[in-house]
Amino acid sequence: MLIDPKPMGNPEALGSAHNAPLGTTLKPFFTPRAVASAMPPVQEAVREIEPPPAVTTAEVIQPSPVPLPVPRPAEFRFAKVPETPKPVAPRSVSAAAPAGARTAALQATQTPAPNEPSFFERLFGIKPATPPDNTLSYAALGSTTGSIAPSVRFSPAPQVDDRTAVYDISAKVVIMPNGERLEAHSGLGDKLDDPRFVNIRMKGATPPGTYILTEREALFHGVRALRMHPVGGSAAIYGRDGILAHTYMLGPNGDSNGCVSFRNYDRFLQAYLRGEVKRLVVVAGSKQDLLPRMVNRS
Repeated sequence: MLIDPKPMGNPEALGSAHNAPLGTTLKPFFTPRAVASAMPPVQEAVREIEPPPAVTTAEVIQPSPVPLPVPRPAEFRFAKVPETPKPVAPRSVSAAAPAGARTAALQATQTPAPNEPSFFERLFGIKPATPPDNTLSYAALGSTTGSIAPSVRFSPAPQVDDRTAVYDISAKVVIMPNGERLEAHSGLGDKLDDPRFVNIRMKGATPPGTYILTEREALFHGVRALRMHPVGGSAAIYGRDGILAHTYMLGPNGDSNGCVSFRNYDRFLQAYLRGEVKRLVVVAGSKQDLLPRMVNRS
């Protein structure tokens, strides 16, 4: 099908119209209005940029120089510590000796030594004490002895020597170094010359022991009394204040408050002044089995 390229209608009109500009033939449905802005324009505050704080640089104070110690000389830098010699342990006798010798030495140590008499046993002629039986450990209540070894007793007449006198409480006698006997007593009333009450103050007899004799500084009731210093202190005399040797003062029987009273005190005093007696050993005697503690020989 062929289409005619010529336009339909009046060609003149079409020609002018063809050359004229096209007019606006369309009208808008709504007329545009000027719309007021609902919100005013926001003016942003221009913040001024603050400069950063200036950094202050601290001034570093340099320390003042300190003088260093003077170095020690080379020869004194390392002091040598003296070496102590190590002790050499002695060789054991048992290790060095042969087995046979060690056995013999062991037997010798186990063998008890012979019971040799002591000084007092030789002095007073006492026989060595025998070990008591087990039955002696339980003495009867009515027993009058004060020891479990009755064989150890002082003889009634002990032998003394070397400026030591012996006072036998039960025998009521003081034996001088030359063998002379002087009558002596101690104790008061029913406890006179009874060694069972030596522990009673002011009434009992003189406690057994060894006493060193010295002259009293002042007269004792007008008498030149001798002080008896116990070997072992006041504990050896049951806490008594002091013990003297003097003449009879509390009656014709020789009663005393624990001191040794002599019937013939002047003979004992003169022997002391001549240097013949320096010690007095007090023994209980035949009624008690008490030994003196010690004789201090000088």
